[in-house]
Amino acid sequence: MTYYVKIPDKDYYLALANRPQTRGTVSQYRGVTRGNDKNPYRAQFSYQGKRYYLGNYTNELDAAKAYNRAALAIVGPHAVLNDL
Repeated sequence: MTYYVKIPDKDYYLALANRPQTRGTVSQYRGVTRGNDKNPYRAQFSYQGKRYYLGNYTNELDAAKAYNRAALAIVGPHAVLNDL
């Protein structure tokens, strides 16, 4: 018999958000990926199965700041943020 334990959303989010960064990533910042030729950096955020696209940026730091703003707005005070 298998038992499933429902963990609070905060703990589930922190378990996923604190994973180590994968190899070969484009950016040193969380939530920043490769964009297009005109704007090489894209900011995106995922929470509770929903993906939020935050826009394309010419600067990696601007994309990381957009991620931080979205994480605070969507997740709240326990959001994992980029160190800027």
